[in-house]
Amino acid sequence: MKGRITLSGVTKVFPRVGRSGRLYSLKGALLHGDLLRGMGAGGGFTALEDFDLNVGPGEAVGIIGPNGSGKSTVLKLITGILRPTRGSVAVDGRVTALIELGAGFHPEISGRENIIINGMLLGLSRKEVEDKLDEIVRFSGVGDFIDQPVKTYSSGMFVRLGFSVAVAVEPDILLIDEVLAVGDEAFTRRCLDRIARMRRQGVTLVIVSHDLDLVTSLADRAVYLEGGHTVAEGPSDAVVARYRSDVAEGERSDEASDRVRVIEEGRRWGTGDVEILGVDLSSGGVPLRVLPSGADAAVTIRYAVRQPVEDFVFGVAWHRIDGTQVAGHNTWLDGFKPRVLDHDGEVRCVYPKLELAPGEYVLDVAIHSVEGLAYDYWCRAARVRITAPVDWPGIWAPEHRWESDDAAWDETPPAEKA
Repeated sequence: MKGRITLSGVTKVFPRVGRSGRLYSLKGALLHGDLLRGMGAGGGFTALEDFDLNVGPGEAVGIIGPNGSGKSTVLKLITGILRPTRGSVAVDGRVTALIELGAGFHPEISGRENIIINGMLLGLSRKEVEDKLDEIVRFSGVGDFIDQPVKTYSSGMFVRLGFSVAVAVEPDILLIDEVLAVGDEAFTRRCLDRIARMRRQGVTLVIVSHDLDLVTSLADRAVYLEGGHTVAEGPSDAVVARYRSDVAEGERSDEASDRVRVIEEGRRWGTGDVEILGVDLSSGGVPLRVLPSGADAAVTIRYAVRQPVEDFVFGVAWHRIDGTQVAGHNTWLDGFKPRVLDHDGEVRCVYPKLELAPGEYVLDVAIHSVEGLAYDYWCRAARVRITAPVDWPGIWAPEHRWESDDAAWDETPPAEKA
């Protein structure tokens, strides 16, 4: 099945810029006796080092991290714009990259002519482009300007037309680099809707963005890069939480607080100012690991205060066992403003009805500051199996009934069905 991406042991080193401001050339390096200074031996800039990434067909992966961490380099390696210094890159399927939309547009010719030329450059035949032309123009919203030179377009029109051409290619793999940060709100909504439709068709998605909420909503999994190395990888909301915690810690670096420490790689981290001692899931006051769908439930977080804090949030996130996010909530979003946390205790999140479909679920539990600095963030802190007489599909299993004045049927209790 097309849409697979594999990067194995990839290192990318960019040549060093010399004192004159130019890249070292082979001739210059030989003349000056410093061949190794241009590419390696500490002389080049290493954007990625021994980096691995495996993206399966139809999967959505977000890549996050600070500026200069190697995010865009990963996308350019996947597209073939860059080649690795070491390691291998394997991409199976047609790739569309939403990186610099409209970069290949010629300013002196019309939008219509640019659509045809760029569509063919992206791998479509002229007939295929012409068949899709009306749809591209309609989606772009440039209207009568389609027959005007693109140098007369506004920046928004330019970007909209570029996006419209790129997604019309019907790729197996879609790469996005911050492109949704441009354009107006209506354009962004149309982009997200088109991306959602492409994902339903099984298109593989890799997104680079500083919009962390966008990453958690679009990506199943995330990779956190810093200095060309992977810091964390896993469910998108957990990795985003780790990144937010690190950013918050960096902003507080002048304060007397412990540095965020990794307690268990990829699963648990925090400053330790407040420590989670245990997480229990119960129903009717009885700790359980198997619950019937629709039962009452409570998640109890037992904690110890190592250093009193006035800025604190308790949070719980539910996932299916495959990593799909089900729900997430915390005390701050629910209107509880922190005052002080200065002694050990417990907090309970109570569910009158746990309306989940049958299956296995895992819970992430966290105590963090309002800005996201983790005191203790614990992924997969608890696990529960939800049961029901019928194996309903999906995630949500609301209480419901069927009614009809016309259909004739004999009702059989679910437990008695074959």
